[in-house]
Amino acid sequence: MMEPGRRPTAREAAIRRWLPIGLRAAALLLVPWIVVLGLSVRRFGARNLANSWVWLDVMEVAALLLLAALVRRRHRATSPLAAATAVLLAMDAYFDIWSAHRGSDYLLAQVLAYCAELPSATVLAALSWYSLPWAAPEPVSS
Repeated sequence: MMEPGRRPTAREAAIRRWLPIGLRAAALLLVPWIVVLGLSVRRFGARNLANSWVWLDVMEVAALLLLAALVRRRHRATSPLAAATAVLLAMDAYFDIWSAHRGSDYLLAQVLAYCAELPSATVLAALSWYSLPWAAPEPVSS
């Protein structure tokens, strides 16, 4: 946690500047994927498993955009939201691999899981740990 009057380190400044940009970019990159998924669902709105993937990705986009705003402000809610978003991404990777059919669908699920979703979940888990002091109360100076 930064003491009052202490300037942020170069690392802290870089995180506050670049991480929100990366989070917003990840959210925007998910939007075309959501459109593709939505168009491939036969009966959108009907109760089926395919709709679950669309809404899970919509939740991921919302969480990433909110997280970008919270990181920029060093908000106290950053840590729990980063942890929850990491869980969403890991769960998405698990169920994508688990439910994919053999062949190209399974290969795509593995590539997305191992190259995008799980590394992103790891970064967000680290962010959750790193941002814990943001929620701590300021020390009272006497």
